[in-house]
Amino acid sequence: MDLKQLFYNGVSFSEFVKSENNEITERLKSRYDNIALDGTAVNFKNKVRYVLAFAENWCPDCQVSVPIMAKLCDVAKIDFKILKREGHEEEMKPFYEDGKAKIPTFAFLDDSFNVVGTWIERPKVIKELVAKGDNSYRRGYVNGEYDKDIVNELLEIMSR
Repeated sequence: MDLKQLFYNGVSFSEFVKSENNEITERLKSRYDNIALDGTAVNFKNKVRYVLAFAENWCPDCQVSVPIMAKLCDVAKIDFKILKREGHEEEMKPFYEDGKAKIPTFAFLDDSFNVVGTWIERPKVIKELVAKGDNSYRRGYVNGEYDKDIVNELLEIMSR
């Protein structure tokens, strides 16, 4: 799999947010505009030069996490591209979780396009709740209550 070629086949966040469904477009733009990053996010050092995402704009998990990743990349001056999951399942196989192509999947790449980390679907705290059968997180999750958890997990990977 040529990650460099895949990366350059991706679209920007501004292209990703375009949808025939105006509600989705507005939700993604609003999430991006309203993400508050503290000094930690602005001043961290990293080896990551590129982030390749596999995502779909109709997916609630993508609507939560992709705008956060886009904002972090903009602030850190990291190139960010997005590919749809549909049509790229084969390329996603190295990133499968539980034998499935889950989205969003973020592949963090160094300057030679080597994978230095991945983040898949949801933050750990949400995955733990789901594993217990607890769905009480849903409303808070889509309304930003877990954004800080997502930011912290993404920054931890980006600063390796």
